Amino acid sequence: MLRSDGRCFVCGRDNACGLHLEFSYGSDGLSAETTFLPEEKYQGWQGIVHGGIIIAVLDEVMAKAAVHKGFAVVTGEINAKLKNPAKVLEPLRCRAVLEDIKKKIIYASAVASREDGTVVAQATAKLVIIP
Repeated sequence: MLRSDGRCFVCGRDNACGLHLEFSYGSDGLSAETTFLPEEKYQGWQGIVHGGIIIAVLDEVMAKAAVHKGFAVVTGEINAKLKNPAKVLEPLRCRAVLEDIKKKIIYASAVASREDGTVVAQATAKLVIIP
C-alpha cells in the first residue's frame, strides 16, 4: 500500500527542500493543475529553469489527477518534450488530464505553459495502478 509521509519533493509540506506546490482539480474529475513559480535555486543555465524540475512537476500533476479520481498510482513511464525555455521567477501553469483508464494503467498528459500561453513542456505518462 502506498502511504504519504508529507515528504514528497513536489507537494510535501514536510520536505524542507521541496517545491510545496498545491493543486486544484477540474469539475470533470479527470484533471488537475498547479502554478509553479520557479526560484533561482531550480535553474540549470543562468536564468533558465532546469528541465528536470519542470518534468517532475508535470509528473506530479498527472499523478495528482489520478489520485483525485481515487487511484493509487506510480509512474511507470513518462515521455516529455521541452519546447521552450522557462525563465526563473516566471509562473508556469501546469495542467494534466487523464486520457484513458484501463485495468492496470492510466494514460495521462500534461502541459506546462507561461502566462501568455506559450508551451514550455509537454508530457505523457503511463501511471500504474497499485491495488
